[in-house]
Amino acid sequence: MYPFLFSLYPVLFLYLRNIREVALIQALWAAAASLGIAGAGWFLTRLFSGHHEKRALILFLFLLLFHFYGLYYALVEGWLFELTPIAAHALAFTLPGAAWIFLTCRVCRSQRSMAALGRALSAAVLLLLAWNSAGICIHHARLFFSPQRVKQAQNQILPATPSARPDIYCFVLDEFAAPEALLNRFGYDNPDFADGLRRMGFFVAEQSRSRFALTEPAIAAILNLGETAGGEDPFLRVRRNFVAAFLKGRGYRVVDFASQRSLFMDAADRRHYYRLARASIFFDDFYRSLFERSLLRLLPDHWRRRKTDLTRYYRERILRVFSELPAEVKSPGPKFVFVHLFSPHEPFVFAADGGPVAAGNIWNHADPGYYLGQYAYISRRMREAAAMILRDSPAPPVILIQSDHGYRGSRRPGQGARAISPGEMRHVFNALYLPGVVRAAIDRALSPENNFRLVFNSYFGTSYPLLRYP
Repeated sequence: MYPFLFSLYPVLFLYLRNIREVALIQALWAAAASLGIAGAGWFLTRLFSGHHEKRALILFLFLLLFHFYGLYYALVEGWLFELTPIAAHALAFTLPGAAWIFLTCRVCRSQRSMAALGRALSAAVLLLLAWNSAGICIHHARLFFSPQRVKQAQNQILPATPSARPDIYCFVLDEFAAPEALLNRFGYDNPDFADGLRRMGFFVAEQSRSRFALTEPAIAAILNLGETAGGEDPFLRVRRNFVAAFLKGRGYRVVDFASQRSLFMDAADRRHYYRLARASIFFDDFYRSLFERSLLRLLPDHWRRRKTDLTRYYRERILRVFSELPAEVKSPGPKFVFVHLFSPHEPFVFAADGGPVAAGNIWNHADPGYYLGQYAYISRRMREAAAMILRDSPAPPVILIQSDHGYRGSRRPGQGARAISPGEMRHVFNALYLPGVVRAAIDRALSPENNFRLVFNSYFGTSYPLLRYP
């Protein structure tokens, strides 16, 4: 059995090291495929030998070559000149392929018993599997027995309040800079978005700031009333956040428009997610990594060479949010709809009019026009979305539109990196539609971390004190 168990090791190894970003079902599908390859290999070993111990060793040698060829190729790739993927892999395969053929022939011709070697390999494989399986089990056990899970369960049994419960929409726009920050850095002044929201009845903060310049801790702070610390796991704090638990306990449905799998809300009753694998299985980091480590590395290399324009996927990821949102607005309430819109964060795939951007410029920060064009397009679509929600909602809803952090510039070498101060990165946009709440009574510099404190105090009778601003 040890060759079949060994076929699971590469999958478990990669899953454990990326466990926060990879769904368990992805690992299970990959493990099933790996077992299928081992099963087909076992059937073919009959061509080499009829002895079970020899067949097991022959299969183990093949799986060793199959699962680790990609790592070997990565070491020698720099010596292969500018060959096409097929020619480069044909040349690189010469050495490991010859070694595999030599060892397989030695096993077939050997008259010695393979039992002792088989037992040693079995012990080694079991040790590898046990180490990785233990790490996976510990991770999931921590999630299951985490204090946040207990707290969420306690909140879910709270009685619903007798007062009217408004639908609540929370939009987090990724890297959406505050208008005053854009004016200072780029001389860009486009008041249509903020002024348009004000005419609809929104409160729009000025000089609003976040404590964080990274997406995950910023969203964790927004969804946990600002009660986060630097050492906490922001992914876990988003997945099991206080806001969703609070509202679930009061009869709300939770609708999650997630931009990445690691930030899925556990409390979600319905989830909208445009999977990476819809563009190509090689565009999914987990599956592509498995391919790139194996003998099938030629396939993602060939795909990468031919498929250089990925703007269609990046565009569709944003457009689907706006196309699927109207149906959720018309669905029964009360509901909490959370949208993490991964824009105007790079890649820049929308011009100001919504048209496409040339593939060679989607990471271009040297010309600020690409960021500003996408910023203008997202601003227009969000203004239209806000108007649609107000128009189609059966009762006045609560709408929060905030950014996780401000403009950070490029972090890619050669893409026009700009020096951005930490203070500027934390300068964010924040707008709230709170029916029945006097806008003049809201602090002009309200931080997104206080948004849900204000919402809960206004509509659910809580008395959360507002936090000091970052």
